[in-house]
Amino acid sequence: MATADTRTPTIILATNYPPFDIEEPADGLHGFDHEVTMEVFKRQNVDAKIVFVPWSRAVHETEIGNHPGLLTCARTEDRAKHYLFSDPISQEAYGIYYQNGFPVDEIIDIPDLAGYSVASVLEYAPNATLTDNGAVLVDIPSDETGFKMLELSRVDFVYTGKAAGDYLIKQLGLRNKFAFKPFVVWDYHLCFSRKHPHSTELRQRFNTGLAAIKADQTYTRIHAKYR
Repeated sequence: MATADTRTPTIILATNYPPFDIEEPADGLHGFDHEVTMEVFKRQNVDAKIVFVPWSRAVHETEIGNHPGLLTCARTEDRAKHYLFSDPISQEAYGIYYQNGFPVDEIIDIPDLAGYSVASVLEYAPNATLTDNGAVLVDIPSDETGFKMLELSRVDFVYTGKAAGDYLIKQLGLRNKFAFKPFVVWDYHLCFSRKHPHSTELRQRFNTGLAAIKADQTYTRIHAKYR
């Protein structure tokens, strides 16, 4: 059987999710998960390439085994059926964005969103939990779409991560319009398709390389560039 570092690049699918993964980098900043992933594979002599596609396509293409890796990916019960998970590569506080002044004192956790319209990107990890608890889920193609809908009061909340949301809000010039309420902290992983023949080997090599760049402070230096 061919090994993971064959002549063809190992394709990792990602979506534009700054500051984790940035499709159009500014000042050489590709996103900290992107940089960590590429550095790890470089150390492991794996020729890797990160390709940006819409999230729903990234999930589909990796679930069926067309490509081995999905970045940046949270662990859920359903995803565990389709993926092997690397050791954690980053974390994100997840919760709701809302317009300043919107009453949220009674909203403590996801069950309290019952009856409210909540925009969340199609295939995001928390979506099933939102619908199971009675939220009116509004599928959106991107967080950018969600924030524009929130600005126009077309939804009550946008459910997403704080680091990604704050970065995007700044880019959109909407910095003083919204507030954020956190519910949970998710670990993010590089997820490896159970249907791809090299996934088990790639995960093992990735975890080895990840431990190495944490030990020599490369991981810390990468993250420091985004603070």
